[in-house]
Amino acid sequence: MATKPIHILMVDDDPEIQRLFAAQLARAGYEIMAAHDGNEGREMARRFQPDLILLDVRMPIMDGYKTLQYLKRENETKHIPVIFLTNEDFSIEGQKAGKELGMEAYLSKSERRPVILAKINEVLKKYGHELPPDAEKEVASPSN
Repeated sequence: MATKPIHILMVDDDPEIQRLFAAQLARAGYEIMAAHDGNEGREMARRFQPDLILLDVRMPIMDGYKTLQYLKRENETKHIPVIFLTNEDFSIEGQKAGKELGMEAYLSKSERRPVILAKINEVLKKYGHELPPDAEKEVASPSN
């Protein structure tokens, strides 16, 4: 029996970063959607109900904190787990603020791909998702 596709919404204003991570996540078996700012991300989250949101912190129009605050306040999106994936140097205070708003985890974009995939897999499993077969393989034997 095939596993149900897992949809990940990536909210980031940098098209190069989106392309890079989308390719890596697709290789692991995930379906990827992209939004370029917080407003677009909120709208896509409401419309498509992704299984996970990867959210940049520093974006024009609406930053990641404000976007997360809205996502967790709205009935249609409050159940969706959110991971900050950012180049922002996260202080203890920043991590605490993110957790208080409902962030599941914080990852640096510069982190090695197996570490990022392992955290994504961990959060998805925590929320009861059956991972695609390649998701575990990519963590165990990365092709960096």
